[in-house]
Amino acid sequence: MKRNFDNIPSDKEWGKISNSDLDLKYVYKKFLGKTNLEMQRIYNGVVAIEYVDALRWMPPIPFYYYIHGFINYIINEHYQDIDSYDAAYSFFCFIKERLEKNPNSLIPIKDKVLTTINFIMNNQSAFCIDVYDDQNEFASLYGYIHEQLKKI
Repeated sequence: MKRNFDNIPSDKEWGKISNSDLDLKYVYKKFLGKTNLEMQRIYNGVVAIEYVDALRWMPPIPFYYYIHGFINYIINEHYQDIDSYDAAYSFFCFIKERLEKNPNSLIPIKDKVLTTINFIMNNQSAFCIDVYDDQNEFASLYGYIHEQLKKI
């Protein structure tokens, strides 16, 4: 049965959180019960890197729910200009990391990830890639991600 990731993850879906897991405890406290829109408002103009870092620590169901929110953040350009490069670069690096450590975790969102990386590469000026990057790093990350996603 395919899980619908349109609903805010419940406390039960976050699972038992160990007192020693400080990263997960922080993310749980910050995200629990919040919609993706609420989280986008919290992170807008702050640092996309922190949003992506929070995704690293989440258990599967919260991860799938909130990664959709971050993708929406990128696709619908909810970021401010100063955060656009960080949003794009953080997303690319995070997906690359997932592909290297746990590629199967991307299977349910593979199409959305492909759509998002294509959107970023087709709108490089909106993400200030032409200003902050010589495009070689983004092009290299794009090629790597695209090839690895085809394998899963």
